[in-house]
Amino acid sequence: MPADKRDVVFLVADGSMEQMVRGFFGNPASHRRLGCGSFTVEPTDIVVASRRDPEVYGLAHQLLRPYVATHRHAVVMLDNDWEGSPGVKNIHDRISKNVSLEWDEYVVVVLDPELEAWLWQDNPNLAGALGCPPDFRHILTVSGHWPAGQTKPGNPKAALEHLRRRHRADTSKAVFHRVAGRVSVKNCIDPAFLQLRDTLRDWFPEETL
Repeated sequence: MPADKRDVVFLVADGSMEQMVRGFFGNPASHRRLGCGSFTVEPTDIVVASRRDPEVYGLAHQLLRPYVATHRHAVVMLDNDWEGSPGVKNIHDRISKNVSLEWDEYVVVVLDPELEAWLWQDNPNLAGALGCPPDFRHILTVSGHWPAGQTKPGNPKAALEHLRRRHRADTSKAVFHRVAGRVSVKNCIDPAFLQLRDTLRDWFPEETL
């Protein structure tokens, strides 16, 4: 394996995922939060599909092919919630079957139902990252988007859109970058996030003295 290969390439379904990846993995401090050793993620290491989730589903192996010679590891990220989606398992299995023909070290991360599921936690830093009122949790409880006793809104995207329409939350994709950089990852129980975290820990073990 050439010594000058880059650490990891991310193939993502849209610009919001790109911002989330930059927020989580763009600097060594983020890696320490995740319990990983250091690795490098530059803007050129993130590939954004032009036709979103369906393109990633059907063509991930082709989109990643130019990077086989330049990167050691590959991460494929897409939502489960899109028109025509065959479901988490079928998405994962098809992409894995195709990507495995050219990559030894890869992971397919299917966010269920979508990226917004990674935003939500009852954390005071979240309001600042979203640009919404500090009592966003109460607002979403009253609106029915986040019933009391649930760890996350039932429809994560609808909850975010409610705050954007009614409470002036930031509408830019950059909000995903800020959230990733500010909220805690210790209590995150989302299966897709844990899958990605654990894979990165395996690829890039935390340095010990």
